[in-house]
Amino acid sequence: METLSLFLLVFTLGLRHGLDADHLAFIDGQTRYNWRMGSPFARWVGTLFSLGHGGMVAVTAGILGIVMKNFSFPSYFDHFASWVSIISLFLIGTLNTYNLLRTRKSNEEFHLSGLKGKFIPKVARGTTNPLLIVLVGALFALAAETVSQTAVWSLAAGNRGEYTPLMLGIVFMFGMMITDTIDSLIVYKMINQSSQLGKSASRLMGWVIVILAYGVSFYLAFTYFNPWAELDFEIVGVILFIFLVATFIFVSVRSKRQNVEMNTSN
Repeated sequence: METLSLFLLVFTLGLRHGLDADHLAFIDGQTRYNWRMGSPFARWVGTLFSLGHGGMVAVTAGILGIVMKNFSFPSYFDHFASWVSIISLFLIGTLNTYNLLRTRKSNEEFHLSGLKGKFIPKVARGTTNPLLIVLVGALFALAAETVSQTAVWSLAAGNRGEYTPLMLGIVFMFGMMITDTIDSLIVYKMINQSSQLGKSASRLMGWVIVILAYGVSFYLAFTYFNPWAELDFEIVGVILFIFLVATFIFVSVRSKRQNVEMNTSN
């Protein structure tokens, strides 16, 4: 029963990790670029990205499952990873707030912005090559907070089996693939809508990311100094996933209505 609970927890972690602001920003930009270029992979950018990202996590978990018996991360590593997450989320919230306000004044289309994507070579930020998108996803998995999180549940797997950490990594990947696939499908639907509806939906998602980034950043900072205040924060990931699905349904329904109205008027 404990093993099943661990697998369910890791699957939930995968769902939530797919909502990472850097993930959403990269998927948003790549989906739009592939759509403009007429790529058949435009709606599946999130799937490709999470395949690379989750694949690297699974490999990392498998390796850690083998070496963790005789190795442990230095105590400062977890502190370092925590503050990388806190500062990154705060900067992402600030960057997207600035872009939301700037594009509103200039009446430009808003695009999500992340931090990790800025370190990716320019050629990979605008590509229709599916293998390159998979590779970028794998590179994103090398971030300190991702490795730290993977190490935690690899260690939690304990002596449940030699291949348990690897299996957990695969479960994590499937959870993340669901979220990131839905995200790229939402973006694909939005850019196929009328200009006004597409802009409104993009800005709504932008403000959700801002609230999420600031909220999680302040929460992590507060609980770092006040561990007693920690909550079962995974429920937030589930709520956001439900919101993502609801957004996809909303955009899909509006798209069908607009198509019916256009056909009727013609």
